[in-house]
Amino acid sequence: MSNVADSEEPPEITEQTETIPIADLEPSLDLPPPPSPSPPPEDEQSPIFEPIRVNGIIAVILGIFTLLLLMLCGFFGYQYFQTVEASASKMKIFHEWIESLQNKTEKFLKIQKVLDQNKVLLSNVENLEWLRSQKDYLIEALQELKEKQGVKCGLPLNHWVQYKDHCYHQTMEMVSWLNCSDLCVSLNATFLKTEGSRLKNIMKLITVNHTWLGLSYKKEDNEWKWEDGSSPSPGLSLPEPGLDFQGKCVYVNSHTVGTDNCTRSSSCLCEKTVH
Repeated sequence: MSNVADSEEPPEITEQTETIPIADLEPSLDLPPPPSPSPPPEDEQSPIFEPIRVNGIIAVILGIFTLLLLMLCGFFGYQYFQTVEASASKMKIFHEWIESLQNKTEKFLKIQKVLDQNKVLLSNVENLEWLRSQKDYLIEALQELKEKQGVKCGLPLNHWVQYKDHCYHQTMEMVSWLNCSDLCVSLNATFLKTEGSRLKNIMKLITVNHTWLGLSYKKEDNEWKWEDGSSPSPGLSLPEPGLDFQGKCVYVNSHTVGTDNCTRSSSCLCEKTVH
């Protein structure tokens, strides 16, 4: 027991100290309260708050204006797209109408072509009918001419024309004046010797164009002479004879009488009496 008691250590005694604040030791001093800040004067307060208020109003106005712009852009954009769609639809309808018109035009041209062909055929048929009727008329006319002139002057197709008691013929063969007499003799006729009103009437019946008459300039007589040596009447209106007309012969046109070189080839005007 004693050993146990001896082995136990005595309790440790601790000192408790009390801290006393220094402030409590010093006497408190009564200090005056700090002065409150004086409010600024009115003329100094307005420059601070007025810019803030103006900027806010401007921001609101800009916001409203921006909103209006967005609304307008949206409206016009919608209208634009509506217009584009309507235009596309109208263009499609227009192209379809053009194609339809082209098809109708092609059909019309085909029909017109067929009608023209039919018209040509009808015209040809009418021409054939007219030619047939004219054929009968020509046969009758030729028969009548043959009865009136053909027996006396020859067939009209041989270019013989009767005037009173003589028949007249313009040759198809072109020869010089010197060969006209022989050519007329081969046709059982003589080289033309007719003047005055009779010659004018013959010129109306025959479409003459530079056709020799039986009249030429004779150097030895210094006169215009018919082939048989007789002198022409003044009614032919021949130029005054002279040496300048040597080798010249007289020809007749539709309405005039003129002179040319006798060696020139031309048709001849022949005549014969009616049998």
